[in-house]
Amino acid sequence: MEFRVIWEIDIHADSPKQAAEAARAVQLRPDMPATVFEVWDYAKQKMHRADLATATGRLKNSEVASLRATFRQLQCAPELGGGVRDILSVMLIFLDADGGYWRRR
Repeated sequence: MEFRVIWEIDIHADSPKQAAEAARAVQLRPDMPATVFEVWDYAKQKMHRADLATATGRLKNSEVASLRATFRQLQCAPELGGGVRDILSVMLIFLDADGGYWRRR
């Protein structure tokens, strides 16, 4: 199978070679996440986006599901104040948006 891999960056330089060298230096910097690539799949005639960075500090799907269930249960607690209920609602909105739960599958 054959693919075309594309990584784009805007670089200011005095020559094409200097621009390529500067882009390569950016790719190699450990603090620069140059990990997103566009990949053209010739066989399927389709463009894919691939992010090679591993997500750090993110919860596992099972952990997010547990949080979501706990937040929903807390929302139903009769002794809970309105302000706390509102905060839980906002947290659920962000959890749902981050996980793509608002989309129909």
